[in-house]
Amino acid sequence: MSINLHAMMLFYHVALAGSVTEASKRLNISQPAISAQIRSFEKQYNVILFEKKGRNLVLTAFGQKLFKPTEKLFNLADQIEVMIEDYHNHPRGKLRITGNYLATSVLIPKWASLFKQKYPEVEVEISTVNSQHALDRLMNYEADIAIFGNGEITNPNTQSLHCIELYRDEFKFVVAPSHKFANKQISIEEMMKEPFIMREEGSITRKRLFELCKINDVSAPKIELQFNGLNETIQAVVAGYGVSFVSSLIASQYIQRRELAVVDVIGVRFTNKIVLCSRDKNSLEGFIRDFILIAQKDKPVEENVSH
Repeated sequence: MSINLHAMMLFYHVALAGSVTEASKRLNISQPAISAQIRSFEKQYNVILFEKKGRNLVLTAFGQKLFKPTEKLFNLADQIEVMIEDYHNHPRGKLRITGNYLATSVLIPKWASLFKQKYPEVEVEISTVNSQHALDRLMNYEADIAIFGNGEITNPNTQSLHCIELYRDEFKFVVAPSHKFANKQISIEEMMKEPFIMREEGSITRKRLFELCKINDVSAPKIELQFNGLNETIQAVVAGYGVSFVSSLIASQYIQRRELAVVDVIGVRFTNKIVLCSRDKNSLEGFIRDFILIAQKDKPVEENVSH
C-alpha cells in the first residue's frame, strides 16, 4: 500500500498553519482542493486527522501522533533539496562540518585550513552548536562531519555512524596567577567555597562541576558570574576574580602565557573524549575522507570509539 504523499504534505501544512485557509494561502492551492484531499485520505485509511473546536481546526489524538513522523519526512525532503542545490551551486563539492564550541574554536580552524590548501575549490561550511545538536545535525543529514565531546550524547540511534576518538581533553580548575590557590593543591571542599565564574546553565562543564560536587558529597559552589561564551568566562578569571572549571584545550594557551594558573584539586580528574563522527566511510566523498585523515593525523588517537 503506497501512501499518498501529496495528501500527507497538505495535512502537514494545515497542521502547521492551524487552518485550511492559512495553508491555502501559503501553498497557493484552493481551500476546497486541500479539504477534499484530506477527507479522501481520512476515508481511505479510516482515520480522523482534524476536528473542529469552535472556529478552530485542531489535530485529533491520532493527528498529533502522525504529525511528528510527517514533520521528519518533509524536513528530510527539504534537506534533499538543499543537497541538490549544493550539488549544482558547488560542483567541486561542499563539506559541512558541525561541532561544539571547543571543536570549532580550537581544533577545526587548523584542520579546515589544511583541507582548503588541498581542496581550494571545495566549499567549507562550519557551524557551532552544542554536542547533542552536533550529533543531531549529522543524523538528520544536515552535516557531513560532527566533532564534539561525547559526554552529553543521549541519541541511541548511532549504530549507522562511524565514530573515532580524536583526543582526551582534561578539564581543570583555573584561577588568576595572583589567586591564593594558584599552583597549589587543595581539597574539593576548599575549592567549592570560592566564587565561580561559569558558562550558562546547560553547558557541559557546568553540569559536570555540579556532578563532581554530588559525587564528593560537598555543597555546590555559588556561580557569581555567568556568561554565554567560554572566552568571556576565561577573560573574567584572567582579570583576577573567582575560579572556573574549563577545558585544558581552551585554557592551555592562557596557562602558557601565565595569564591563568591551575589549581590541583585532590582526587578530582575529569576527562572528556573528543570524537569525530560521520556516516559510513564507504559512502563518503573522497574529500570528506581526506578531512577525517587530516583530523586523525593532527591529534594522536588512542583508541577507536565504535557504535
